[in-house]
Amino acid sequence: MLNDTLPKYFDPRKFAFNEQSFEGYVPLNRFEELSAILASDEGNAFIHLDFRVDEDRRYIATGSLTAQVQVVCQRCLGPVPYDLALDLSLGFVYDEDHAKNLPASYDPVVMTDGEVILANMVEQEIILALPIVAYHEESGCNPTAVKYASSTDDAPDDEKPNPFSILAQLKAK
Repeated sequence: MLNDTLPKYFDPRKFAFNEQSFEGYVPLNRFEELSAILASDEGNAFIHLDFRVDEDRRYIATGSLTAQVQVVCQRCLGPVPYDLALDLSLGFVYDEDHAKNLPASYDPVVMTDGEVILANMVEQEIILALPIVAYHEESGCNPTAVKYASSTDDAPDDEKPNPFSILAQLKAK
């Protein structure tokens, strides 16, 4: 079902037993932690999840998450558009101990009282997918920032003599 407003909380067990799916948009400005990292919190994240119970009776969901976010360029400190397209494979667990037993192919999502807060889950997936360092192409940055970022003016023109070179000459004699 396509929702303009996705549920704030959802019970993955119910969705998995009924093999349901949902998809919809979540505004980026709902994410406090993510907003602190981004250059702008404008835009939406689109999420699609298909729920089921796997052969080992685990509650799982597969799907996708897409968003275009504005990250901060580390060269000029301006906004850089960054497209996220994630394939999700989630395993819903009751606590951290159950998460350890989940196969590596699933990302664990811990349920609180049998429910998951959708915004928290989406926010954490986006944060984990962001680049550690982001840059514009050199032609897209402020020219002054590019000059200073790639400048070799700070390098000394002449090298200082090695103070131990005198010892090397004495040893050679």
